[in-house]
Amino acid sequence: MPDGVRAVIKGAPREDAMARITTAIGAQDPAGERAAEVLRSAYEAARRLQEAARLEAARAVARAQEQARAEVEAAWAQRLARLDRLLDELADQAPRALGERAAPVVVALALEVARRLVGRAVEQDPELLVRWAQDAAARLHGVTAVVVRANPEDLERLGAPPAERAGLRLVWVPDPSVDGGCVVECGAGLVDARLGTQLETLRERLEEVRGG
Repeated sequence: MPDGVRAVIKGAPREDAMARITTAIGAQDPAGERAAEVLRSAYEAARRLQEAARLEAARAVARAQEQARAEVEAAWAQRLARLDRLLDELADQAPRALGERAAPVVVALALEVARRLVGRAVEQDPELLVRWAQDAAARLHGVTAVVVRANPEDLERLGAPPAERAGLRLVWVPDPSVDGGCVVECGAGLVDARLGTQLETLRERLEEVRGG
């Protein structure tokens, strides 16, 4: 804004004061009246300039805010684009970069997930222990009676373990050393169906797949 206009606006008297001044000047003589008219015109011009300056300032602020907002949005768009490219590169390079180092971690994670899932399954369906015992006994071909050792907590969940199932006599023995699953025994041998043993078998198969 020009310094002269700023000075006019800054120095423009209030309307009531200006009215008193022009009235006083105009009351003196015809020359005073003309001077008062000039003063009033100058005052009105100053007011118009002041209002125009205020509106232009408001528009300038709005333009600056819009420009700033657009600049911020553009900057964030560029950052997000760079992040997307970085993630794409990571997804492409990670398998090659990690290679064999990542495989044991994946296997361990898979086993831990399996252990938790099976543990929860036994808690929700204690009858699963009976089916494990049956499956294990089926590997001992021709047997009609087996001893099933299982964790006392699992047996407690089972309630009253069945003494017989599908022609197979089951003798249940609480054994705190069996941490999940069961061990089925008979005169012909035994089958280790403990959860840990089953997970170890799963780990070996995963290792075979990874190595193959």
